[in-house]
Amino acid sequence: MNVCFYSPFVVADPKVPSGAARVATLLQRALTSAGLHVHCPALPRTFDGKGDASRQREAMEASTMAANALLEAIARGAVPRPALWFSYHVYYKSPDWIGPTVTGKLGIPYVIAEGSHAPKRQNGPWHAGHAATTDALQSARLLLAMTAFDRFCLEQLCPGRVRDLKPFIDCTGLGAATPTASSSLRLVSAGMMRNERKRDSFFLLADALALLPKDSFSLEIAGDGRFRSEIEQRFSAASKQGRVTFLGALEHQQLLALMSRSDIFVWPGIGEAYGITYLEAQACGLPVVACSNRGVTDVTRDGVTALLCPPDDPSAIAAAIMKLANDATLRRQMSAAAHGFVHTERSLEYTSRLLRDTLAEVLP
Repeated sequence: MNVCFYSPFVVADPKVPSGAARVATLLQRALTSAGLHVHCPALPRTFDGKGDASRQREAMEASTMAANALLEAIARGAVPRPALWFSYHVYYKSPDWIGPTVTGKLGIPYVIAEGSHAPKRQNGPWHAGHAATTDALQSARLLLAMTAFDRFCLEQLCPGRVRDLKPFIDCTGLGAATPTASSSLRLVSAGMMRNERKRDSFFLLADALALLPKDSFSLEIAGDGRFRSEIEQRFSAASKQGRVTFLGALEHQQLLALMSRSDIFVWPGIGEAYGITYLEAQACGLPVVACSNRGVTDVTRDGVTALLCPPDDPSAIAAAIMKLANDATLRRQMSAAAHGFVHTERSLEYTSRLLRDTLAEVLP
């Protein structure tokens, strides 16, 4: 059975640092494992990060042309006729004009994963994107919510059509890390340094580490971006003492290897949609210290696999790190729980089965 996969936001690519591009790839693999033949036609991206009315108009016109061309190709038999249309990451900055058009003409089910509804954008610079997204969400047969935050808003708009599809990863080859025998914990943090929210998370982490005893930790940081110099400056004291090392942007396998030789994953995650890096760290057996913020609660289990702290409280983050540092038994328990949580409930195999059963609601 054929499924047409489209993301108006990003091109699927497992190698890029962007979590969205990796999630798109994972969703395609999950659909394939669920028994569907995934087709990804070349379609335009609609993302507008600035609220530019002309950009939104151009994206709508390009989408209309692409939808018509795709329908003609399907009619000619040049493109397989899909039994299902599956769109990923539809929101006011990246609306989907193509899915509703094609599914309406073909009379096939339309499913959206990680869609979100933001009523406050109704009258702002993203008015067109918001309107298109609202129409798309309302025309979808199923909405797959990856976070509790998104689910709440979607249920208000489309009651009864929302199902959970929590963030997941491919756990292949991700074994539990070996705990250190040293009294100095090996901390690891990973995040792009490309926007203010990421910068603020690093700043919060730096302030928390300044409260720790100097001999209690070492920290390796993976990531790069335009705010790197500011972030390095914030960690300068600890860096000069040899306690913090900046590794720059790492390849995915390099990041996993880094996690496998660490003890705790520390990343505040201010404003994170969810962050699949948390899942990767836990799959490697790392307890997590983070903030109880936005989607972080959807990829961790507070008190079981992670210690979640109030946002903007460096002392709480420092206390959580020291709690794990001073209690080796707790650290081992959380390590085992983290590994088990991801490998059983957030694996590609588990999600493929869940996706197959969920899509059975709308497929013949």
